[in-house]
Amino acid sequence: MRILFIGPPLYGLLYPILSFAQGFRANGDEVLIASGGKFALKAAEAGLVAFDAAPGLNSEAEYCRQEERRKKGIICTNSGNFSFFSDEMTDRLVELTAEWKPDLIVYPPLGLVGPLLGAKFAIPVVMQTVGFAHTPWHIKGVTRSLENAYARHGVVAPPRDAAWIDITPPSMSILENEGEPIIPMQYVPYNGGAVWETWWERSPKRKRLLVSLGTVKPMTDGLDLISWVMDSAQEVDAEIILQLAPNVRADLGRLPENVRLVDWIPMGVFLNGADGFIHHGGAGNTLTSLHCGIPQIVFGLGADRPVNARVVADRGCGIIPGDAGLTSDLVSAFLNNNEFRQASAQVAAEMAQQPSPAEVAQYLSNKLKHGSAIV
Repeated sequence: MRILFIGPPLYGLLYPILSFAQGFRANGDEVLIASGGKFALKAAEAGLVAFDAAPGLNSEAEYCRQEERRKKGIICTNSGNFSFFSDEMTDRLVELTAEWKPDLIVYPPLGLVGPLLGAKFAIPVVMQTVGFAHTPWHIKGVTRSLENAYARHGVVAPPRDAAWIDITPPSMSILENEGEPIIPMQYVPYNGGAVWETWWERSPKRKRLLVSLGTVKPMTDGLDLISWVMDSAQEVDAEIILQLAPNVRADLGRLPENVRLVDWIPMGVFLNGADGFIHHGGAGNTLTSLHCGIPQIVFGLGADRPVNARVVADRGCGIIPGDAGLTSDLVSAFLNNNEFRQASAQVAAEMAQQPSPAEVAQYLSNKLKHGSAIV
């Protein structure tokens, strides 16, 4: 079987699909990840064969430009004016698909070139969620930005998906669909590998707190959300790990002694040794924390983040900061709240019972090989 994965060229949209792709590959299927610019290389670093569908694309810089335009009211990404780079990837992917002839196309909600390819070449398509928030309305809205691409390639409309893969915990799922079969799948975090470092070993006598704003949020909105870390983190009896990329540290002041600044860590591994996680609310961070059973403080501002934050708070796995933002009292109370930890552990146990990516991949392959409907 040949499986084509659509990997939109942003970390938060590409990385969540890679464990599923690795599941197909582990079962012996041939897998190809289509992305653009440096993100094709990121897919290759995961041990997968990648296709660069948009050579030279600087997707992060372009995304920041789109965000600035959205803030000024020039465009709205939820109204079909921004394809999340599907338009830029379409022409080369049409050529690739005609030549490579995949048996199945898997795409995330914002990888909307996937259904276009499926319709043009009569290939089944499966949508894999990457978080909680994407709805049929949202997907249709972004699809409108591909009207020119559909016209260029003589495609009238997207096909009906053969199935949707839901990677959220069953007790927290709010997935809305229009009758497509829904297949649950365990979320397996992927954000690269690393060599174990000695400082990862934590002291059992002190709490450990991880703080991150993801890869895009600091570039578009700065560091105001985590000013507490610079100003008052020493008031909390905990080791605080602050993850920030070098290119977003211009506004970073002097850090307290209990704060360690790091460029990057494999989040899924590292969170297993943490007591709490403060983050912006990206789907990857939210689900990785749930997978590891770690309580969360989630800001939840912009894009799908308010929805991610709300489901975490509603399930009792953490809190959303109020108007005062982060304070030392809030963080200390959070770290010592056993109810958050118990609820998070329950969700982690629930997720561990879901079918693994390799099991779901095998199920889909068997259905396709025998020409059966995916139900």
